[in-house]
Amino acid sequence: MSEPVEVTGRTCVEFAALLRRRGLALGAEQTMAFYSALHLLDRVRLYDVYWAGRVVLTNQREQYPIYDAAFTEFFSPAAADDGAPTPPRAVPVSTVPRDAETAGTPSAQPAGPDDEQADRARLVPSEIQLLKTKSFAAMDADERRKAAALIRRLRPELPRRRGRRRTPAATGPFLDVRGLLRASLPTDGEPMRLPRRRTPARERPLTLVIDVSGSMGPYARALLHFGHAMLHDGHRVEVFTCGVHLTRITEALRRTSADAALRRIAGAVDDWDGGTLLGTSVRELVDRFGGHTAVRGAQVVVCSDGLDRDAPEVLGDAMCALHRRAHRLVWLNPLKGDPRYRPLARGMAAALPHVDVFLAGHNLASFEQMCRALVPRRQRHDVLTEDPGRFEESSAAAGDGWLHERAGDAAG
Repeated sequence: MSEPVEVTGRTCVEFAALLRRRGLALGAEQTMAFYSALHLLDRVRLYDVYWAGRVVLTNQREQYPIYDAAFTEFFSPAAADDGAPTPPRAVPVSTVPRDAETAGTPSAQPAGPDDEQADRARLVPSEIQLLKTKSFAAMDADERRKAAALIRRLRPELPRRRGRRRTPAATGPFLDVRGLLRASLPTDGEPMRLPRRRTPARERPLTLVIDVSGSMGPYARALLHFGHAMLHDGHRVEVFTCGVHLTRITEALRRTSADAALRRIAGAVDDWDGGTLLGTSVRELVDRFGGHTAVRGAQVVVCSDGLDRDAPEVLGDAMCALHRRAHRLVWLNPLKGDPRYRPLARGMAAALPHVDVFLAGHNLASFEQMCRALVPRRQRHDVLTEDPGRFEESSAAAGDGWLHERAGDAAG
């Protein structure tokens, strides 16, 4: 183990100047951050100096070789006495692009852990802002991997509702009679304290209904990444695909790796890139799961462009039944990302009167809007008060972004 070393402010300034001469763009803020990071440690070793500088003074993987060479040159006297730290094995970043993934069926070639680590390392604020406004359909394979890493960071706070069963608690409005009798047995029936019970709050389930027709491939893949992240974050999530028929894929998403889950889904969903019988699929969802927690009292998110081959009356009746059972119904239509879009398709026009929240869902920014729409009503009221421009309220016939709340939303 290396011995502690003394690093002064002059040392940090001179090392930063050497990196600037080697071509790294460093400012005074980064130099001060480097100095502050070192003095947060009790015993500073050369190993700590290396990692603190690499974290603070570099922001791209291409700068790592330059930093390693400059570090070895600058701290060579100390390295001779103390042993220079061995730079860790760099995560390989291939300069040859992968085979282009199609916009339909998920690729069977997974991204390894090295690729995921490289994606997180390359994400800088400017790239994040560009990715947030870029459509999923216009992204290449590398951008889709980065977008998947950003989707995994979304953490919406789902609303909670009062449960049906009472549980023992330290305090509560109800007397725990069974607990009282059990606790009084050792004291000959004399209760020493009054145990209580209360009804805990439970998180409302989240149900994703994803259209996997040919025109929805890139957007369906992005929403599958969102469902995988929510499921592994501990939320109650149910995921269905709808094309020619309805398919439940919740169990397939329980795989730890998102790529393994997508490969399993590709084998389980036989109507990917096929036609769209949206009305039939929604009706099957209501018939099979209408009394299940996947629908009743859940927050349902439907992702589809509304181009349905069923009769509009079938989709309208199915959406009406789904609206009555769900707590909130959100529809994501990627076509809405175009400002000129109007919901004039027969299927979309039949479904829209039964939708609570109508959003685009074509990029990361619209996914963030969806997460805000899933926030409990009282909390979202505070958000709207701080920034009224986040949600635009207008009529559904106009086709613009709109947020419609049911009168009995809070009671449900």
